[in-house]
Amino acid sequence: MFSQIEKTLKAANNEGTSAPYWLILDPQQNMRRDVHCLAGQITGPFFCREDAQEELDKTRYNYSDRARVYCCSGCYSSKYMNLCKNIGI
Repeated sequence: MFSQIEKTLKAANNEGTSAPYWLILDPQQNMRRDVHCLAGQITGPFFCREDAQEELDKTRYNYSDRARVYCCSGCYSSKYMNLCKNIGI
């Protein structure tokens, strides 16, 4: 399992971000200030944009028209940064 994640991360375009990972974000109108509402708008993480986009495309019925794949950085997680450094991304 780990070797599959390592292979995916090494092949992923980091989009200029250190320790990249991708999320599907689906913002809702009239969002309440509620952590449960916010959490329901996030799907992921994914280890490459292609995997996230494939999930969004094949299950588009689960998302609004405003849903997008977004690249984030795991730079604040020392464990994830170390992992990315160790595998050379």
